[in-house]
Amino acid sequence: MGGATLTQVAALRLSGCSRRAPSPSAERASIGERGPARRNLAHPWPIWHGRPVSSGEKRCWLDRSLAFLSAALPFGLSLARAASSGQWREDLTAVRDLGLVAVGVGGGLSTALSQALSLLPLGPRTFRTALGSALALALASRVLYEMVRRLLLEAARPAPLPGLSLLRRLRGGAAEPARPAPGSPDGAVSPRLAAVLAAIAVLTAALSPTWQREATVGGGAMLATCCALVTVALASACAEQARHAGRAWIGLGALLGATFAESPPAGLAALAAAYAMFLARRGLADRPADASAAAGPPRRMLGAAAGAGALTAALLLAPLVLRPLAPRAWADIGRSLTTGSLAALDVASARTTALAAWSREIGVASLLIAAAGLSLALLRPRARWLIAPFLVLLALDTVLPARAAGVLSADPLTPLRSLAVAAIAAGSALGAHAAVRALLDTRVPFSRSGAVLLVVFQLTLVALTSEEAGFAADRSEQTAAEVWTDEAYGSLDPKSAILVRSPAIAWRVWAARITRGERPDVLVVPIPLLDRGQVAASLLAEERKLAPLLRDFALAGEPSEFALSTLADVRPLYVELDPRWSKKLLGHLNVAGIWLEYAPQPLGASDRKLATAQSIAPIRRVLEALSVAAVPDTSTAAVLASTMRGQSNVVSLLGERVVAQSFLDRLGELALEDPFVSGGPSRRAVAGIRQAFIARRPVRRR
Repeated sequence: MGGATLTQVAALRLSGCSRRAPSPSAERASIGERGPARRNLAHPWPIWHGRPVSSGEKRCWLDRSLAFLSAALPFGLSLARAASSGQWREDLTAVRDLGLVAVGVGGGLSTALSQALSLLPLGPRTFRTALGSALALALASRVLYEMVRRLLLEAARPAPLPGLSLLRRLRGGAAEPARPAPGSPDGAVSPRLAAVLAAIAVLTAALSPTWQREATVGGGAMLATCCALVTVALASACAEQARHAGRAWIGLGALLGATFAESPPAGLAALAAAYAMFLARRGLADRPADASAAAGPPRRMLGAAAGAGALTAALLLAPLVLRPLAPRAWADIGRSLTTGSLAALDVASARTTALAAWSREIGVASLLIAAAGLSLALLRPRARWLIAPFLVLLALDTVLPARAAGVLSADPLTPLRSLAVAAIAAGSALGAHAAVRALLDTRVPFSRSGAVLLVVFQLTLVALTSEEAGFAADRSEQTAAEVWTDEAYGSLDPKSAILVRSPAIAWRVWAARITRGERPDVLVVPIPLLDRGQVAASLLAEERKLAPLLRDFALAGEPSEFALSTLADVRPLYVELDPRWSKKLLGHLNVAGIWLEYAPQPLGASDRKLATAQSIAPIRRVLEALSVAAVPDTSTAAVLASTMRGQSNVVSLLGERVVAQSFLDRLGELALEDPFVSGGPSRRAVAGIRQAFIARRPVRRR
């Protein structure tokens, strides 16, 4: 072997590349020869490396292939699962991004990206907006791969025992130098193993239901997650070259501003993660090579970064202030509507942390491996400042958990959930990497086989999360929302008026009008938004007969019989049931498909029977669309169940119990465990027995 020892051959095989990476001291010497000005201007480097890659370092083919795979595979799967038709989940963002309606603080980047992608002649507009989320997923996966790979390499480098350096310093002696790992005389690490485990960690996070659910709809939380990860990656470069990275600091400030404009929680989380990284980096000040980085950047750099961030956020959030002032605004709902208030109007769901979701979907064993990996990384000085932002993101998700899912919109804290999933995946890779290296260094029988099985176990997590995401996030065949729109909105009489009480239905109707140009003749009266912006004024300008109705809502909060009958005289009026309505108003209602039709005059029992029997057909078509879908559409099912529950109440109160039971039978197909379904027949049976007993009770004569 030309004088090469067996140990050197093993080190070369372990590295997986034809040329080993240079040592940190040689790399710092190379950097010092080039000088700070030349390094920043003539030799820029990718932000996800966090440090310059010298010309002598070569990345093996496996590393490059896995880097491409970690971005291409999630992008391809999310594109195949992307929504090709309208979805309840993206209605609000479609109105905001495509209709240019001011909806709270956020979505600054999504609006610009959706407008640009809407120019592509590629599928419907909903698919084009979902394409932006898929692209953000690919970029986030690529950045996360480099972050996890470097974290694994730094954690594998030899380091002094924790606390021993401080003890020797207190005694007046020199610190013990780093001990090389057994089997590698100079502490060589394994780039091939790090690349494999980094790719597995990235695929575990990118193919998880949390990431795929946001990457298959337009305007989801994936763009904010991507911006936060890129910000943390750029912050690592600024932390290493604190005093010689002027352009990087300005770019960091601009990225923070853009992230805040897209999602304020994601922007604040990225700021906290970057600050934790800078604080952990200062802990390396006792090393002469890191003294300049630990000193921090000059104040002028911090001022320039703050100015760039404020300017970027102001430019992206300017439409929030300017859109309501536009003379031809599609809808003016004011500036006080926020995503938090919209989430409060959504269907309630449990709030769970990423730790609880990971243990439930993947298992406790993987979570324990991640905890061990994060703990070991904290004991390594080289890896401590790289793992600090992941720990901060995990802590933020634990303190501020997000909802599992919503019908109307995503929870504002969903980006924190996605970032926490990435942190757990990185910790799992750290734990598996440490365990594999420990098994290979023991040199006991079957140690190599055990290491291979451990890597295979990590690989099974990818298949597990991908299968779960395919069931929970596949929107390519979900057409029930479009069928509901056709039956509830497209089949209305010409120049109808609908009185919408549910926020989800209001945004669904508006999104259908924007994305499909459907039914501009229908007058939509959104009751929850009448007091916002110029909604009431624009409705009154379109229909003058709305004046009594708007006055009743402004004074009493509910309509009167005169106001509803006045509007029903000039337009066919369809309403959603309000439980607060009196029986006098209910006497005007008649079941008309998915809506309740309000007649100008009270109706009798004979007027309702024929229309009530015909109203089952639209509901049956929506139920068929829900049943044929391979992936359940919980959003459409929840909205339809609420509609059928209200119609059953109205028909039952009006004395048509047989028709009410038919609605309950259809409702049982959606929610068998609904207390209204299980308890409704028994309550009606008891009421019928009581009425029959009272009717047959003999009258006592005096």
